[in-house]
Amino acid sequence: SLRLAAPVFVLSAALAGCAQDTSRDSYVVFFDRDSVTLNPIAQAVIHKAAVAARAEHATHIQVAGSAGANGDPDVLKELATARAKAVAMRLQEEGIEGAEVSQTTTPDTDIDSSHVALRRVSITINPK
Repeated sequence: SLRLAAPVFVLSAALAGCAQDTSRDSYVVFFDRDSVTLNPIAQAVIHKAAVAARAEHATHIQVAGSAGANGDPDVLKELATARAKAVAMRLQEEGIEGAEVSQTTTPDTDIDSSHVALRRVSITINPK
């Protein structure tokens, strides 16, 4: 069972490192499978994005959930929408005004066939 958990620990450590990275205009939040709950790593990434958005006096923040390509398209889109909404709400809790944040789902791409890609929400900051 440790063998199965090892990739999760490595991915978590890598994502935590991303949360500590310098300011940038794009952030990716990953969710657990079939979940819309923000784990501590996701919260750290959103916090970093909010800090950068405030520092850059962002005029617009795009929050885009992946709809995925494998499975029931309606269910995947609903899950992607719920995840994007959870990220947008957390950005607002971090002091980002709701009028600056828009939510969408991204169209399917080749990368969406991976299980991790199905669990992502991208945050793109458009600086002033």
